[in-house]
Amino acid sequence: MRLASILWVTLAGGALTLSGCATVNGPHHAAGRGSTDSLEAVNKPIFHFNMGLYDYVLEPVTTGYKAVTPDFVRAGVRNVFSNVDMPYIFVNDFLQGRGQQGMEDLSRFLVNSVFGLGGLFDVADKLGLPKHDNSLGVTLGVWGVPQGPYLVLPFYGPSSLRSLPGLAMAVFTGPAYYLTSVPAQYALGGMGIINTGYVDGPKIRMVQDAVNPYVFMRNAWEQHEQYLITGGVVNKNQLLEGLELPPPTNGAPAQKAPPTADHHTGNP
Repeated sequence: MRLASILWVTLAGGALTLSGCATVNGPHHAAGRGSTDSLEAVNKPIFHFNMGLYDYVLEPVTTGYKAVTPDFVRAGVRNVFSNVDMPYIFVNDFLQGRGQQGMEDLSRFLVNSVFGLGGLFDVADKLGLPKHDNSLGVTLGVWGVPQGPYLVLPFYGPSSLRSLPGLAMAVFTGPAYYLTSVPAQYALGGMGIINTGYVDGPKIRMVQDAVNPYVFMRNAWEQHEQYLITGGVVNKNQLLEGLELPPPTNGAPAQKAPPTADHHTGNP
């Protein structure tokens, strides 16, 4: 969407200006992790603004959307928007040198676009073609670019200095940008926002229910980013770091963290 691209260029410019005053740290590692949240004083108010925007605007709209649309309509809309994200995903698969993953995502896009009526039906899922998550920030991380400061963008959410170029790439690989009708751009963009609120609502509520929502979201985003970069390798310290557990009750001792050990997804 052309209007969206202008907005993201503006946001990216502002974030780059802020990050110029911050220390750029590399990605977190299993041991000796340093803080990447040098802009916490700026990030926290934006985080609370975004949460308020969800509570008072997006969640009521999403509630109305669910009230007036049947399940199969919402599923079809979700599938369509999931399908239009696929070019951005499989391009980054190939840029990372992950050929098999790229072919799976490309095949998924083609199957759903042709046989699923533009993605309205998820035919690829029935054929066993998985969908992967990916971004340009992950691609840069795979090739050794440090994360830089953690960022919270207004109207968007968690990101980082490394991930900012991916916002522009997502715009240019999406179909909305190439629509010539401005009303159609607004309609598609608005429907996309409502769909995002519907799909991500449970995740947002999980963040809001955390002991420290801001820290929970920051850690979850950074851990997920590192998970994608490493291809599924997670360190237990990453999962435990930053969690603020409530104090033990009835005099019971606090549970100690398990020893550090590296695990790969799929292993017991």
